[in-house]
Amino acid sequence: MANPKILTLDIEWRPTVALVWSPWKVNVGPDQVLEHGGLLCVGAKWLGKKKVHLFSEWKHGRKGMVEAIHAMLSECDAVITYNGDKFDLPKLHGEFLLQGLAPPPPLTSIDLYKSVRKLGFFMNRLGFIGPFLGLSNKLEHEGINLWKKVEAGDRDAQRRMADYCKQDVKLTEDLYSKILPYIKNHPYLGDTDPHHCGSCGSEKLQKRGFRRTRCFTIQRIQCTDCGSWQSGARKKVN
Repeated sequence: MANPKILTLDIEWRPTVALVWSPWKVNVGPDQVLEHGGLLCVGAKWLGKKKVHLFSEWKHGRKGMVEAIHAMLSECDAVITYNGDKFDLPKLHGEFLLQGLAPPPPLTSIDLYKSVRKLGFFMNRLGFIGPFLGLSNKLEHEGINLWKKVEAGDRDAQRRMADYCKQDVKLTEDLYSKILPYIKNHPYLGDTDPHHCGSCGSEKLQKRGFRRTRCFTIQRIQCTDCGSWQSGARKKVN
C-alpha cells in the first residue's frame, strides 16, 4: 500500500446526567437518566501532516461534527487511538447511528493502549506514559468544572477544551512513532511488494537470522528505518 492514509483521533464526551441517592456504588436505572451524554468534540489528524482538525458541537453543531469525522474515517486506511477500541470508536459508531448515517467502512484499528499494556510500565494512562517516554504531556485543566463551563456556553472554556483534545491527538501520534517497532500486531500497511516494511512502508529491510518453530524455519527481517520486525520466507523442517 503506497502512502497509506492513517488517521489519529481522540474524542471528548459529555457526562451522563442522572438522579441518584448515593455517591457510592450507584446502580442507575433507565428512569433515573435525565441526559445520556454524547459527543462534545473530536480531534483528528492525518499522520505526518501538521494540521489537527477539531470538530465540536458548539462550532459545527452535533450533526455537522458527526458527519465530518464520519467522512474522515471513511477515507482512512487505518485509525490510531489510545483506548479507542473500548471507548472512542464504539462511541462514534453510536453517534453515527443516532444521526442516521450508514457505518463507515470496516476500520483497521491501531489501539496504542493495547501495546503499552504489554510493556510492563507502572501505569498505562496517557498522561503518565507521554512524559515517561520523553514525549509531551496532556494539557492540565480544572477537571469536571471545564465540562460544566463548556456546557454553559463559556467560549474560553470551549477554546481550552478544543486545545485539550488537540493535544491528546498530537501526543497519541507522537506515542505511535515512539513505540512503532513494539506494536506486535501492527496491521500490514506496506506495498504488496515484500521488500517494503509492513509498518512504515520503508524499503530499507535487512535479513537478520531465523526464527524457529516446531515445524518451520522463518527468515527474520528488520526495517532499519522504524525498527519493526516482520517474517520472510519460511522453510518446513523435515
